[in-house]
Amino acid sequence: MNYNETSEKVMMLLKEKEVCSSSQKSHRDCYESLGLFIKQRDGSYSDAIRESWLAEIKNELPRQRCAVWVQYVYQLEEMDFTGTISDRRLYLSRSNYDKLPALWRKDLDVYLADCSSRYTARTLKLTRIYCSEGLLFLDDMGVHAIADITYDAVIKLIGAKMYCSDDTKAMILNNTARMIRFYGEKGLCPMNYSLVLKCQIYPHIGSVSEFSSENRRALDKITDVTLSADEFHKTITPFIKILESHGYVGTTLNLARHALTALYLFLDMHFFGFHQDIMWIWFAEINRTLGHSWRHWRRVLKFYEDYTLIGDIHPDGKYKYDPIMFDELPSWCREAISGLLDQKKREFRDAGTIKSYRCSCTRFCRFLVDHGYENFNQLSPTIIKEFSRYDEHTTFQGRSGCFVVVRAFLRYLAEKGYVDNHSLDVCLMSGTAPQDKIIDVLSDEQLQRINTFRAEHNEPIELRDIAIVLLGVRMGLRAYDILALRFQDIDWKNRQISIVMKKTKTQITLPLPVEVGNAVYSYITSGRPKTGTEYIFIRSKAPYGKLTGKVCTKALYRILPERKDVKGGGFHVTRRTFATNLLRNNAGIDDVMDALGHRDPTSVMKYLLLDDERSRKCGLSLDRAGILMEGGLA
Repeated sequence: MNYNETSEKVMMLLKEKEVCSSSQKSHRDCYESLGLFIKQRDGSYSDAIRESWLAEIKNELPRQRCAVWVQYVYQLEEMDFTGTISDRRLYLSRSNYDKLPALWRKDLDVYLADCSSRYTARTLKLTRIYCSEGLLFLDDMGVHAIADITYDAVIKLIGAKMYCSDDTKAMILNNTARMIRFYGEKGLCPMNYSLVLKCQIYPHIGSVSEFSSENRRALDKITDVTLSADEFHKTITPFIKILESHGYVGTTLNLARHALTALYLFLDMHFFGFHQDIMWIWFAEINRTLGHSWRHWRRVLKFYEDYTLIGDIHPDGKYKYDPIMFDELPSWCREAISGLLDQKKREFRDAGTIKSYRCSCTRFCRFLVDHGYENFNQLSPTIIKEFSRYDEHTTFQGRSGCFVVVRAFLRYLAEKGYVDNHSLDVCLMSGTAPQDKIIDVLSDEQLQRINTFRAEHNEPIELRDIAIVLLGVRMGLRAYDILALRFQDIDWKNRQISIVMKKTKTQITLPLPVEVGNAVYSYITSGRPKTGTEYIFIRSKAPYGKLTGKVCTKALYRILPERKDVKGGGFHVTRRTFATNLLRNNAGIDDVMDALGHRDPTSVMKYLLLDDERSRKCGLSLDRAGILMEGGLA
């Protein structure tokens, strides 16, 4: 803006319109004050300069004059932007309400009469001011009655340059939205328009015209919608109730209502029905407006997708959002891999093992497809050796583990007749040499700190942490067996726990030490959220479901932070500590095996190395070992 030139244009217009001399003088004083402010800062007119000047005059001038000068400044901006000033801004002595056409004024009067019983006199006055401003803008757009309002008019109103502060514009839009909602409830216009006018929701609605060409083509191909837009809107409240039933409160419920309302407005505005693919295309386009909350939006939409399919949600579900490489393989690859995975499931392999098999087999098949293979009969030792040379694993153990799985896959292919050569598996190395590692256990000082933590901490998460850690240290339970503990697994009267161990499928019954029982009881009564799930250890926040992941390891780290720096220092150290302490207390090998649920004594033998006292009794003299010493004592 050329400040001096624009201010002179305003003054000339005032003269042409025969505005009174006092108003002209007030304009001149305002522009001279602002001009001097700009000159002192060696700058040019900008929003920042305007706000700084307004902040300064508010401390120096009477409130009424400040309010008038604010209007004068926005007249400057309107002159610069449009080349003139609308009459409703020029004649400040006449209120916006008085400038309204008779039909709009009549509609506004009916709305204000309804508000009068709920609003104070001051609030009612402000409502009339802000609604009048919004209706004047609609009238300028050719909308002369409530029944004439359209989505297009509402969107134009949101984007209109109102020459006022952002807060004032928000008040104009919000009050206009309330008036439209009032008439929407009477059936004189759609209520949806009032939702669009909400400043928080409009940026998240999106417009097909701004979508990528690829997504626009994808939308055009979707014809088999599952719900109409209005039917979709009716499902929002029941869906919110489902979330509430799972313990969700506050932010998640508000976000769910906000996100689905924005989606509904998008569908209704563009004459779409609901389809899951439409929902995800819409989300892909509007997620750039969501900031850091886009992951929360994505999970809420996943919940709604579950709700449309089964009428409920999976609060414990771990959703995958990117395409799985396995799904992108050709059918001849997927069929063979699925057969091997089914075989491993029948062998009661752990879910993590199944996942490892699928990953390695998928990697191998992806390599074959990339090299032009169309079936397994084309396999040869050459391509298998080529795969081994270009494997992407960075460690020897990783490569070895992958090759063990691929060897098993090649044997499976031979057994099922996918290949004629039955010796392809020998083209890959079989594994690593066995390794012995020094057993890591908790020290006596760390065990004492665990007891101290139990005595000094009583927050809900802390009660859960100490109960989990004591179950590991004093009973030797694995992390996933602890997280799978149910109320029926504990016999409080006989002080024992009975479980089927997930890894070995062995049922064991262990005595429940008093301190462990007290810790678990304290968590149940004072730290556990009130919910009907059968599992003892659950999330501290909604959804209150079974814990997953590395919760046990994190519990140990919160009590013993230094364990984070120990290589391989996860929760399993509690089980090793338990076994070692049993041996140190003169328990036999069979007793340790029973307590750990082991079937083979081999895995127990390594703990004997830490039994220093009894290891010394096994020492041999150098003479008996046939070792001669040279020299003598110093």
